[in-house]
Amino acid sequence: MTGIIVFLLVLSLLIFIHELGHFLAAKWCDIYVDRFSIGMPPRVLGFRVGETDYCISALPFGGYVKMAGQEDAPLSDEERERDYGHVPPHRFFNAKPVWQRIVVLIAGPLMNLLLAFVIYLYIAAAGAQVPLSEVEARVGLVRDDAPAADAPLWAIASDDSKADTSAEPDTRGWKTNDLVVSMDGASLKNVNELAMNLILGGEGTAHRFVLERTSPDGSVQRYYSEVAPKLLDPEEHDYPLIGVAPYSGAQVGDVMAGYAAADSGLQQGDIIRAVNGAWVDRATFVQQVEKTPEGEALDLTVERGDEALTVQLTPRTVGRLTEALLTPGYSPANGENADAQPVIEWVGKEFGEAYGVQRFDRLAEINGQPATAKLLYETEKNNPGAAMKVKIERPAVLFGLVAKAETIETEIPIESVRAIGVSLTTPTVFDRAEPAEILPRAWQECQQQVGVVTGTLRALFSGKLSPKELGGPLTIGMVTAEAAEQGWERLFRTTAFISLNLFILNLLPLPVLDGGQIVLNSIEAIRRKPLSIEFQERLQQVGVVLLLGLMLYVTWNDVGRIVSSYLP
Repeated sequence: MTGIIVFLLVLSLLIFIHELGHFLAAKWCDIYVDRFSIGMPPRVLGFRVGETDYCISALPFGGYVKMAGQEDAPLSDEERERDYGHVPPHRFFNAKPVWQRIVVLIAGPLMNLLLAFVIYLYIAAAGAQVPLSEVEARVGLVRDDAPAADAPLWAIASDDSKADTSAEPDTRGWKTNDLVVSMDGASLKNVNELAMNLILGGEGTAHRFVLERTSPDGSVQRYYSEVAPKLLDPEEHDYPLIGVAPYSGAQVGDVMAGYAAADSGLQQGDIIRAVNGAWVDRATFVQQVEKTPEGEALDLTVERGDEALTVQLTPRTVGRLTEALLTPGYSPANGENADAQPVIEWVGKEFGEAYGVQRFDRLAEINGQPATAKLLYETEKNNPGAAMKVKIERPAVLFGLVAKAETIETEIPIESVRAIGVSLTTPTVFDRAEPAEILPRAWQECQQQVGVVTGTLRALFSGKLSPKELGGPLTIGMVTAEAAEQGWERLFRTTAFISLNLFILNLLPLPVLDGGQIVLNSIEAIRRKPLSIEFQERLQQVGVVLLLGLMLYVTWNDVGRIVSSYLP
């Protein structure tokens, strides 16, 4: 419910700002404004000041400024006399010069652009605690089967140095902690921006990168690299990537007694930077520890405040379900969720098919005992290489329409892995622009996000991006609610991005949108006479059909995603 309220508040703000732009411009041009409404009819409440009725209407998905002479559908003579018979002819919208009409039409989208700029301005000035991955294009885990893992790298002296790509590369493969200095000659804010550029570029399009690699001894080397993305998981995603994740630091959370971490003196808050001389982040550290040969020691480079430490420890062998994630997790440090019933949140496809388990399955029994998160944790940890017998309660799918509830019994293998006995958290940094950089950063944010929106539209029209990736009102609502849960900074950024979407989309040349009306008025200026009423009506009808069709399509996408989220 809170998420719905937040979404409606954000939507109302965006509509208010957009319509305020039209309203202020209309007043400036001395156009008669009969109503300023947030929401669509029927009218719920409001008040009239002078000639204008300021009101809130029942349907929150929209809003409008009702001006004399600018109606979505032509009025009959009786309707025009009833509504505007008292209005002087020179105050009608369509009686104004074309340039004034265009000013009124473009003012709404421009207000959405201004709102986004003001939000980015506030974020840059106020600052916020954010993950390092938000402010640096630093590489985290690199997939072994991905293009980046074997990409050629040629050593260069600086960003603009020319690499002799006809020669043998100096080395191959991107690594964790590499900093992406530029992509196709442009700087990047983070790896998510890199991924978006890859998607918009399409599969097989080679991109030029400059990487900065810092050795553990502090020396820095820059490399030029060319990489073309490909479809890595065609069954799950139909967009291409190069297989690098954002860098997420490995910060120690809880330290468990009886494990190597506690014995070696690791403390909560320590940041693990490297293992055996190789940089790691959270994902690469977990992967490296789990795959350490039994009995082999690891040398950890650790940051503790301003101090750099070297810690040697030997991971111990434990059991773990590596191809399934069950929630809630049990915390041995404080006993949290000890009696909770484990539920499968994710399961590998091949693993699920092999052992007959799937998402949303609830563990009822483990080796004949009532299943709890604590029992699951202890059974995993103490039985590496063994299997556990489980009884599973499988809930009905979509009220039994797709599948009925059932109870099954199976055996699940427990993998043998290594562990050091810590939980990991993601460290954050305080990011705030210097006073002289506040305005440039806010404007750069607007430019970057406008580029994402326009690039997405180009990719859709060129076929590089599937329309199935489009989201509608339901997706926007879920994203907004999720952003609200993550804090004000994320909610503000989401609001700004949606506002920029409205800025661009309202300028598209569809007759029912501001952009379409701007085009029609521009044609009138060129012809020096308006298009016929009949033609404009037909054009409006076509625009309505196209817009409704688009809304139905993206809403269908939304419904499909929601339904899929409830399917195993």
